[in-house]
Amino acid sequence: MIRKAQPEDTEQLARLSYIIWEGLETDLVRHIERTRLLDVIERSMTDVKYRGHIDNIWVYLIEGQVAGCLIAYPGKDEMELEKAWLELDLDADIRSYGLPMPTKEAKDDEWYIETVATFPEYRGRGVATALFRHVIGQHPDYQWSLNCDVDNTGALSLYHKLGFESAGTIDLYGHEHYHMVLSDVARERYRSNHS
Repeated sequence: MIRKAQPEDTEQLARLSYIIWEGLETDLVRHIERTRLLDVIERSMTDVKYRGHIDNIWVYLIEGQVAGCLIAYPGKDEMELEKAWLELDLDADIRSYGLPMPTKEAKDDEWYIETVATFPEYRGRGVATALFRHVIGQHPDYQWSLNCDVDNTGALSLYHKLGFESAGTIDLYGHEHYHMVLSDVARERYRSNHS
């Protein structure tokens, strides 16, 4: 079952977000104890309108447990959402790192899929694919985009199958990523499947 995230999901969602942050090797992940950072990520999902706020998250449930999530929002709002991090009650050492994701990752005219993550024990069960189809299917006319690490061949293959095409590259925190947009052909397919 897919639904919008709820406050009771935040512990699991923080763990999924941490997986992504860990892959990006952000300064906070490298220097702040995992449990402390998980606490702040969890609070950012409800206490302020951060990019990872529950309003921007869809979850896929298996037997009542969060198996995966997708985070998306308008690209034009990205940096405003990011700045909300500093509205949190942060310890001085965490605050000293500033914004966790200070690089603009999306174009203003896009709806940006910032994160799609699945817990390892649920991978290979179609969780990510179902989340994409559900969220894009709700709004097939949006210009959807995402970024994919150039070395993540599994994710790249999935994104191609879902209709995303590379529109260039972007360096995110020392990792080269393809900036990918949903093709017009794929958008039309989603539109006709959900009309």
